Amino acid sequence: MSRDDFTRLFHQLDALSIGFGPIFRDLQTITTNYPPHNIYQLEVDGPIILEMAVAGFKKGEIEIREERGEITIQGVKPESDETGYTYRGIAARNFIKRFKLAEDYKPLDAALEDGMLKLVFVKTAPKETKFIAIK
Repeated sequence: MSRDDFTRLFHQLDALSIGFGPIFRDLQTITTNYPPHNIYQLEVDGPIILEMAVAGFKKGEIEIREERGEITIQGVKPESDETGYTYRGIAARNFIKRFKLAEDYKPLDAALEDGMLKLVFVKTAPKETKFIAIK
């Protein structure tokens, strides 16, 4: 699927939804795949797991924030002396990754083990149906 196909799809989705425009615009501007990540769910209505390859980062160098329906994961490496390297092939760059959260999913847990950051999201109880009175 080409970028133009995605743009047309997002315009169609925007026309059929209310308030999701910023989400569709964010999806169109995703430009980085670093660090790589997986999102999976082992069972229907079970927790959703986000795992991210953050090799070389320590717990204190990664910050996870939830704000206004969005999870932001930021990795910041301290400044290091670049001298002494004949070749440097292992990336040690800072990153910021953002993920939109569905209204009924909340973060439950986060763990860092063997260079993999794992976040678990659980589905919360749905809110009551609201009827809108016509004035």
